[in-house]
Formats: sequence, C-alpha cells, structure tokens
Amino acid sequence: MAKMKKRRLSWKASNSSQVVGYKLYWSVGGGVGYHSSCVRLNNVTEIVLPDDVAAFTPANGAIEFGITAIDELGNESDMATLFAPYQFSVPEAPQGLKMETMKEFVSIQDPETASQVPEAEVSAPEPDEDESPVRKLQFV
Repeated sequence: MAKMKKRRLSWKASNSSQVVGYKLYWSVGGGVGYHSSCVRLNNVTEIVLPDDVAAFTPANGAIEFGITAIDELGNESDMATLFAPYQFSVPEAPQGLKMETMKEFVSIQDPETASQVPEAEVSAPEPDEDESPVRKLQFV
C-alpha cells in the first residue's frame, strides 16, 4: 500500500443561523462548480483528505476545491473556492526488483563471539578452484 501525505482543508463557518452543514466540491485541474464531484458534510469547518471523504479519490494533478453552506431546506450559498497545486497521488512504484547470487563470498563474524576468537585462528578463505586469484590494481 502506498503512502500519501494527508491534507487538512478548513474554512470559517457561515454566519447564517439556518446552516445545517456544508457541501464540498472538487475538480481535477480546476474549473470547480456546482456540476463537479461533491459530498455533503455535517456542520464541520475542517476535514482531512482523503480520510474524512470516502468519495474523494486522489488524482494526478492539481485540484480545485469549493465549499458551500447548506440550510435546512437544502439551499446552497455561493461557493468559496481554493485552487490546490498539491498532488493527491503517489509516484509509480519501481519495477524489476531482483537479486542474484554472486561467486564471491564475504566473511561474517558474530559480534558476540568476535572477541572470543583468538586473532591467530582467523584466516582468509581459500579461493575456489574455478576462480582466479584476485588482483589489486593500483592507479598512478
């Protein structure tokens, strides 16, 4: 599962006493209006995207948001809008992850027993029969 930064969207409450909630609109790339994707919210003045709005699906590109106040009859106020240049998407995952076995070996010593092994007993491994000796190059 990918990780995406959450965004808090907040607004000042309407001064009208008959307001019972709000309606959030959004449009990818801009041009938000009453025809855009929307969801009705309770009488709250902030939400966390995408957590608090199940219908909001993250998309590539900037998004324009709109918020309206709704009264008890379903009437809506004018729309306050915000153009958010944030990306509500995650990058594509890397592809082609693989691991291969190599001919070379590495000596690994247990850190707990390393101090118990006398230094004289530690020796370099012998090269395999099919391997040629390692040559060290020195650049001048």
